[in-house]
Amino acid sequence: MPVQLIDDYAMNLVVSHIDGVRESVSKEAEVIEGRAKGYLEEARATTHWHNIGDPASTGHRAEVTLTHGDVDSFVNLEGPDAIAIEFGHEPSGVFGPGGSLGHLVTRAPHGLYILTHATGFTDLSS
Repeated sequence: MPVQLIDDYAMNLVVSHIDGVRESVSKEAEVIEGRAKGYLEEARATTHWHNIGDPASTGHRAEVTLTHGDVDSFVNLEGPDAIAIEFGHEPSGVFGPGGSLGHLVTRAPHGLYILTHATGFTDLSS
């Protein structure tokens, strides 16, 4: 009897509906959410960027949220400049005295990789 292979989509449908899979995915997402919230709080305590740390200055603040779909769960970084907070960005200009034109050229802010670290895709110690 030949083995019949099914495509990824069909396999995902089968696996996602096995008893306990959705609950397990949801629980893992809650663990990731907790880690991400911890990393975000750590960033707030050690940075001067207002959209991360001081909601009084902008009226907005980045937050980690958790949402659940029919099968999957999603940990999200939401708020002003969430993509820049996660991955960094190029500097937006020149500021203050200094530099060859009398202005201080800023360096590109590094990303904080809050969600990336929370999922375990990278090691914070490196």
